[in-house]
Amino acid sequence: MNWNWGKSIVVAFVLFCGFISSIVVAAFQQDFDLVSDTYYQDELVYQERIQEHSNLAQSGVKVSITQEDNRVIFSFPQEFSGANGEIHFYHPSRSIFDRSFNISLDEARKQSIFGEELTKGRYKVKLSWTSNGVDYFQEEEIFIR
Repeated sequence: MNWNWGKSIVVAFVLFCGFISSIVVAAFQQDFDLVSDTYYQDELVYQERIQEHSNLAQSGVKVSITQEDNRVIFSFPQEFSGANGEIHFYHPSRSIFDRSFNISLDEARKQSIFGEELTKGRYKVKLSWTSNGVDYFQEEEIFIR
């Protein structure tokens, strides 16, 4: 069999087409989640979030988020003793891992969320609460082990 430049070009072209085809097939098999299903409604209330974050900055205190053993512990300062609101765990890569919990503080102004309720990985924790008629918002990233 005689090997020449023409055959080499055809083989290279066939290999290139196979490579591009495999990339296209792999791309169509990926699952891309939107940041939020209610993206446009969330954008409309964005100014409210800015004000809530500003209220938190003016208060001079923040909610402490720590991990102990197999729990995530939220410690609210004395200023937020009567807090009502929501804790939202946003998982950036898969929306099926997102979880929301109502704020329910104990006598020590703490709330624990057990690790079994969350999938391991990186989360953006969004706390939104009202205390003494003022709305607050705090956002932090954590890694659940």
